[in-house]
Amino acid sequence: MANTKIKSNSSSRFSKYLNEHWVLVFGVIIVLAVTARWVGITKSSIWHDEGYSAMLASRDWLGIWLGSARDVHPPLYYELLHGWSVIFGNSALALRSLSAVCGVAVVGLGYLIVDKITKRHNIAALAGVILALNPFLIRYSQEARMYGVLGVFMLVAMLGLIMIVRRNNRWLGYALYILGISAGLYTHYFTVLVVASFWLYVASLYIVKGNKKIKLLSDWRWWGANVLAVIIFLPWIPNMINQITSGQGLGWLSKTSIATFNDTIWQFFTFTDAHLIGPISYWVLPLGVLAAILYISILDKSKERFVRLLAIFTLLPILSVIVISLVKPVFHQRYFVFSALSVCMLLAIYFSSLVKKHRAVAVALALVVISLQLVGIRNVYSQGNHQMGNVMDALNQQYLPGDSIISAELYTYFDSSFYNQTGSRILLYTHNGRPNGYGESGLLYDKGVYTDSFTSLPPGRVWLIGKTGQHDYYDSVPPSWVLKQSYRGGYSEARLYQIQ
Repeated sequence: MANTKIKSNSSSRFSKYLNEHWVLVFGVIIVLAVTARWVGITKSSIWHDEGYSAMLASRDWLGIWLGSARDVHPPLYYELLHGWSVIFGNSALALRSLSAVCGVAVVGLGYLIVDKITKRHNIAALAGVILALNPFLIRYSQEARMYGVLGVFMLVAMLGLIMIVRRNNRWLGYALYILGISAGLYTHYFTVLVVASFWLYVASLYIVKGNKKIKLLSDWRWWGANVLAVIIFLPWIPNMINQITSGQGLGWLSKTSIATFNDTIWQFFTFTDAHLIGPISYWVLPLGVLAAILYISILDKSKERFVRLLAIFTLLPILSVIVISLVKPVFHQRYFVFSALSVCMLLAIYFSSLVKKHRAVAVALALVVISLQLVGIRNVYSQGNHQMGNVMDALNQQYLPGDSIISAELYTYFDSSFYNQTGSRILLYTHNGRPNGYGESGLLYDKGVYTDSFTSLPPGRVWLIGKTGQHDYYDSVPPSWVLKQSYRGGYSEARLYQIQ
């Protein structure tokens, strides 16, 4: 009993310290998040998707709107990246730093949300640490794409909803909700699933016994906020419809299976191929996370049921897209950065609930999760196989006026163009047929960069950019082309030919 009392007093003192010095603790967490996201941020070259982001963001505001209309995503991220690059430049570090800043912002927002839900700084601090060290969040804080930015908008909307539920006349809450949802819709279409999660949560409050005050479904302000968010999005809807009916870009995705959920959870916490893990472990972590989420959702008897909000926010988008992708593949883990955020917050709440009765187990589980994340961080930092920058450095140095430069496939076009400093445009080899001008090719269809045959090129030197290994475009090189040199970096390659 004495030992138990000593442990209890020690735990109380620790919690008291965190509560009294929460500003200092919050600062340490932010420093941790900044460090984790900036380490190795430029180790890997700008890759295909990021090269597309850079090319589209280099246009003016109207050009981005029109160019994005031929893509598969809305335009807001590219507009933000354009403004960011005007201020900070268009280097790899500058472009990726927008995502890194957002990656730090979601750690702060996650801390704030857990603090508001639990009203305990120590739980919020644990959530902050897990968020700061989450490898999935770190990975997509180091990429010039929209996923980290979307996470900010979704947590802003959630914060607004929490404020609304607490006091349905909080105009700041409605403002944050409208801002988060409308900006999210202009950033990624999966925001619709988040809205569905919010509505399901709001509807579920009607079945909470003894809760007579939280009745947003009959509140005109709630309806008005959602209608206003849709009205803000209305100008983009014709483009969205055109993207859905005419676009290309998702054909590379595979159909899902019952194992997709497992793969996603392992990606969240270790950023590794889950199929390389033993069969028992493969199921233990995902099922354990799911059980923890369901457990604390049932355990939560608070008036607002905010844990339920986090649970629905996490599971509904992932599970619904898995089901949809059984028929029409639209699922990829990176689309669910916002779900990884809420999983981290839920686990922090779970560990805090478990510590009251099973402190040793709670501490052990928390350490296991953090240890898995540290392994995941190592996996993230060890990635650097894409080295198009090094390949193009060699090409830029060896280039001579009059040389032709050809990207052998679309997948090497945007990143090679990003690093191209020759002043000569890169052509795109279209031996398998020209794209239809939607999806990624929406930036190229009217630029006159297509070349359908190698035989149409004039005599001289030709640079052919592709991937390492055996590919049909290397086999299509005419016999009159003499290979002079080859430069490789990671899985990228540039071959210099002389046309006889």
